[in-house]
Amino acid sequence: MSVSSIYVHWPFCKSKCPYCAFCSVPLRNELVKKVEHALIDDVKLSASTVEIGVIKTLYFGGGTPTLMSVDTVDKIINWLAQTYTFADDIEITLEANPATFDKQKAQDLKRIGVNRFSVGIQSFSDNNLRFLGRIYNAHQALTAAEVAAETFENVSFDFMYGYQNQTLQDIENDLRLAIDFGCKHISAYQLIFEENTPFGRKFQNGEIKGVNEDTEVTFYNFIGDFLQQHGIQRYEISNYAVPSFESRHNLAYWHYNDYLGVGAGGHSRITINGRKNEIVKHEDVENWINSVPEGAIAYTKELSDTEKAEEILLMGLRLTEGIPLSQL
Repeated sequence: MSVSSIYVHWPFCKSKCPYCAFCSVPLRNELVKKVEHALIDDVKLSASTVEIGVIKTLYFGGGTPTLMSVDTVDKIINWLAQTYTFADDIEITLEANPATFDKQKAQDLKRIGVNRFSVGIQSFSDNNLRFLGRIYNAHQALTAAEVAAETFENVSFDFMYGYQNQTLQDIENDLRLAIDFGCKHISAYQLIFEENTPFGRKFQNGEIKGVNEDTEVTFYNFIGDFLQQHGIQRYEISNYAVPSFESRHNLAYWHYNDYLGVGAGGHSRITINGRKNEIVKHEDVENWINSVPEGAIAYTKELSDTEKAEEILLMGLRLTEGIPLSQL
């Protein structure tokens, strides 16, 4: 099986959100140029070690990829386009934090080929943004949403729900604004108190509280029903889209296709000699930078049939379409 989806990980955020357990670290200006150069090298070296087919999706995630220079994104897209074949309808997604881009940057990213813009709004409420530890206010979130919607046809907004003091009215206001902006894709994630995060520790200490299960269910059902009424259909546990605007890159994960992950902490699933392999890059940024010339691989593991079946189930059960029995 050849790779048709590539994920590029940018490790830096302006600051780490208190609920975040992803592979990201606060911005270190002295490392930015080194990371940008290493990321380009990692793309080239990693792609050369696997069978790349027609590239259907390319995803810049993080971290906060809008902290990358447009030039670096351009070099990665250009090198891949010149070295391999892009599908005519390739989906090129870049994640964005509302505090880290303006109209000019959005237009520049569109000019170099980004055609799907995923903005981590989380909320349009000042109070809720403060609770979530976001680095922008409601006005900045609204401005970012407007710029994104004006620049890109294919826009996704992320929202978070299920935390103390949030109301159904808050959720409805967030979703209604997204719809008013013409947003084609919405991700709604329930707040989870992950271990080894500030929120996780505060939750354990009783400093903050979650909502009860009945409230979680009420919020979840409300989101699905409200979006369905506005033509935005649930296709995955936390993801909703106008038909044909589903995230094709994420569907590659959920359909258990092969994919290549590059950058610090990048994960890949690659079929080698008929066996699915997990390949994981070094997570520590400096360790990853220094080891890129040797591949930057922390470990490689050939998955057993049982592990493969478990992953197919875990991925496929997220989807409303279910799992083809033939895949098992």
